[in-house]
This record gives sequence, C-alpha cells and structure tokens, in this order.
Amino acid sequence: MKAAAAVAILATVIMATSVATAYPQMGYGSEYDGGEEYEMDVNNEDVAVQPRFTSTPQHFKVEIGDDITLPCQLTNIGDYKLFFKHSREGRDKTIYVGDVEIDSTKKFTKDGNSFTLNKVRRSDAGEYVCRVEAAETIEITHILDVQYPAKVMRVSEEMQHVEAGASVTLECKAEGNPAPAITWSKQEGHMPSGKQSEEGTSIILEDVNRHSEGKYICTASNGIGEATSTSMEVMVNYKPEINTEQALLHSGEGDSANLVCIVHGRPTPHVTWTRGNQPLTIDSHIDSHDGAHRHTLTITPVGEEDFGDYTCTAKNDHGDAESTLTLTGLPKAAILTSDPNGGEETSYTLTWKTDSYSTPTMYRVKYRKVKGARGQSPSEWVQEDSLLSGEEGQRMESQGQSHHMSHTLKHLQPVTDYEASISVENKFGWSPESEQLFQFHTRKEEPSTSPNPVPESFDVQPLKKDVSQGLSASSCTHLEASMTLAALALLAAIRL
Repeated sequence: MKAAAAVAILATVIMATSVATAYPQMGYGSEYDGGEEYEMDVNNEDVAVQPRFTSTPQHFKVEIGDDITLPCQLTNIGDYKLFFKHSREGRDKTIYVGDVEIDSTKKFTKDGNSFTLNKVRRSDAGEYVCRVEAAETIEITHILDVQYPAKVMRVSEEMQHVEAGASVTLECKAEGNPAPAITWSKQEGHMPSGKQSEEGTSIILEDVNRHSEGKYICTASNGIGEATSTSMEVMVNYKPEINTEQALLHSGEGDSANLVCIVHGRPTPHVTWTRGNQPLTIDSHIDSHDGAHRHTLTITPVGEEDFGDYTCTAKNDHGDAESTLTLTGLPKAAILTSDPNGGEETSYTLTWKTDSYSTPTMYRVKYRKVKGARGQSPSEWVQEDSLLSGEEGQRMESQGQSHHMSHTLKHLQPVTDYEASISVENKFGWSPESEQLFQFHTRKEEPSTSPNPVPESFDVQPLKKDVSQGLSASSCTHLEASMTLAALALLAAIRL
C-alpha cells in the first residue's frame, strides 16, 4: 500500500515538473506565445470536430475597484489547451494555459472557461484574448475599458503677479477615463468675461485690472466619482483707485461726522487727509483704517468752522489718486410727498420733507404751467419765498433732523397741469432744488345752480259766509272741492 502511494506521489511530482518546464513564468518582455514550442501528441482520429467559441467578443466598461468576469466559453475543446492572454500597449502576457496559472499578478479566478478579475485597476485595461491552437487556431478578443475619476493638475504657477494692463495665461490639465471636461470659475464673482464659468484647459486674462484679481478654480469632472479642482491666484499691481460712500455729507454743529474713502491699490497705498492743501491736525480729527480698503476721517464734535471740503490722497509705487468730500450744514434736497391728484379748482397744497440739522428758516416754491397738448411752451416760472413764521397756508412739523412742511398755492387755473420745485434754507444757506420736478393738476370747476324760490306756505282762504249762505249743502261741497283742487294745481305749478 505504502509503495503504491509513493509511486503515485512521485508520478505527480514528475508531471508538475514537466508542466512547469513546458510553461515557464512569462513576462511582457519574454513570454510563451503558444507557437511552435508547444507540442501535443494528438491522433488525427481523435480530432474529429474543430473547437468553437460560444462566447462572443465584448467591450466591457467597468469602474476602477469593481469586479469583472471575462467569458471564454467554447465547445469541442477535447484535449486542446485554452490560452488566456492580456495585451496592452503592444505587449502580451499569458495568464492561463489550460488550468495552469502562468501569471498570478493579475489576480484572476478561473471558473470553467470564465475568468473573474476582482478590484479592477487602471493597469488591467486592454485586450484579453481567449485562444485555442487546434487544426485551425481560433480566438476571441475582449476589450476591458477601465474607467476612473478625473484628476486635475495645475500647470501654471500657484501665484502670479502681473502689471495692470498686461495679459496672463492660466493653465491646468487633467487625466481620467472618460476624458474629463475642464471648467474655470472665479472664487468670488464672475469671470472677467462676465460669464459664470468658461471651458478649456487654459484661459487668458487680457488687459487685467484690479477686478481681475482673485483665485481662479480649475475643475475637472467625467461623471466617475467626485470632481476634483485646483486653484491659481492672480495679483495685479496697479495705481491707487478711490471711491467715496458720500461725496456730500450733511451734519450739524455738535454732532459727529465720518468722511469715508474706499481705497484700492497694489502695493497697498499710503493715505493722507488734507483741507485746503494743509495736512489735518489730530485734535478734533481722527484718521482710522479698517485694515482693508476703508479709510475714515472722523470729526467730533462738528463746529461751524469744520464745514467745507476735505481731500483724501492715496499713493503707491505705481501712481497716486485723490478724491474730495464736502461736509455741509445745508439742508438736504426736499422730497415732495403731495398727492398729484389732490388739487382744488384754483388752489393746490404742496407737502414735502427735508433733513436739516439746523432748523429751517425759509423755503422757496417755484411753479409753472406745463406745456399743453398742442405743444405750446411751458409758462414762466412763478417764485414764492416764504419765511417760516406760521402764517396762513404754512405748516412745519419737526422730529429730530427731519422736517415736514406744506405751502398752499392760490389763484391757479382749473383743469391745468403744473410742475413745481422746492428749496429750503437754514442758517448755513439754501439746499439744492428738489431732484425732480413735481407735477400736479387742478380740478374742473363745477357750475353753480340757483333754483326758483318756493313759497314756504300757500294759504287757501275758506269761502265767505255770505256766499255760502245762498248755496245748498251739496253745492257748497262741490265748490269747496273744486277750489281745493285749483289751489293744489297752482301750488304745484309754482314749485315747478
């Protein structure tokens, strides 16, 4: 028994050694290609039927990390061997010959004549050939298309400095399967072209200015996994630019006033404040900076001598800029609040409001007839100046710096369109005229009617006694009735 077992083991070892010798480990550079070195002793009588593949060539698309099974099903294989090979970039590698695994690096599992690859990698892509060398060599080829997420890479420098007016190119590239689409966006706001995003591997920013500054995001996506992105920042060197929140600032004595300049520039500009070409002293003036672009000159408390023009000046290596702001105690322009349809036949009451830190002392109303439908020119302006003394037709209600006033225009023409403007004066002078002409119109004059006077009463005197004495009772009754009817008819006629 033991002798027989030993003989069987020895025979198995000899067979394994023969297979290993016939099918050595093969790589992409030198591998067994199923050619003339493989010899099989087959009697022609045994090869009655040619093997035939029942599987058909297929194109498999699989995402990286998934599993895939490649079928090599066939009939009438007999004693022939099935070769399973991988071809990629012009190089072949044999994976299986029959049931013998030649290359274990691909991690294939053989089940009959199907081959399953677990957790597909990018390097697994390519052609897989199922081949049998019989009287006639037969084979089918499967294509494995491994799809993987896009990966974006920055080509341009992460930070680019450029002079105002120049051009700059930003470029990135991406890999992935399917081929990724690349889009560009700006981290804050739209692209310089005004679009939300642009497509392509590169973008060119031309004639750059401070609005071109910022981070530009290059994003690649192909529908597999998550999109990936990288960023590049553009910094533009340019001379200072100044914007103001309020070029005209209204204030009053005893209050505080903040004059603000918004300054941009690279390198960061140096900012100074002057009045009448003289630097300001730091006594009642405070210059502050928020660390970004906002520069504030605070005046507290405001005195009458502080009203006037102030200039903020910004300088850097590329140039300078300045802007003038005015601090005033004048009233603001009036805003009319009247109902345009609220006029009477020959009068109209204008109402308006204005802001003034100092109490208004006077107002000026200018009005005129608007040109008619036939194209005639407007009439001449009529001007009425009124001291705020509480006289008839005037009214003023004040709450803090807000003042509501009214004025009644008289001797207007009925059914006529007018336009008006208002100016208000305080101790520092006159406000600008109201920003827009206010239009209103008067109503149609209604005709007066005088009805005929109606008597308050109509007395019907009874018949005299001497007349009635000569009449019978029946005749008197008829006579009285007739006279009553006549009296009623006469009364009705008078009323008409």
